[in-house]
Amino acid sequence: MINEYKAHSAADYYIVGYIYAHNVYFTVTPEINADWLKVEKASRNQGENLRLRMSSATKKALMETNPVCLGDEASLTSGKYNKGENFEKMVTEYFGQVWEKDTIPFWEAGDITLDGKEVQIKLDSATLMNTKHLEKWAA
Repeated sequence: MINEYKAHSAADYYIVGYIYAHNVYFTVTPEINADWLKVEKASRNQGENLRLRMSSATKKALMETNPVCLGDEASLTSGKYNKGENFEKMVTEYFGQVWEKDTIPFWEAGDITLDGKEVQIKLDSATLMNTKHLEKWAA
């Protein structure tokens, strides 16, 4: 699944988020490391999900890469949006852009554009894709 995700992703690079010591951080990375991913059973008959699942050791290692702290983890649960949407909003606003909830698929565009590059934003535990995408691309 990771190979299919990489083959179809419109992102030039990624911003991955995680909680460490009760704060929300992000790290910019050229790709999502396969070790950070797990294939899990999806809900609602969607087959399987490819999900971002960073270990404590991974988060600790990322803390040594000069991550950006966006604030307390409670900020992820404020308002009407879910944690992933709130994280995407926080990152987008960090870069001085106006966030709008969107439904553009990851194979068409990133979540934001920075310096002409498409950037996909993912918070730890986010779903990247599911087997329904694989079936669609195979058809």
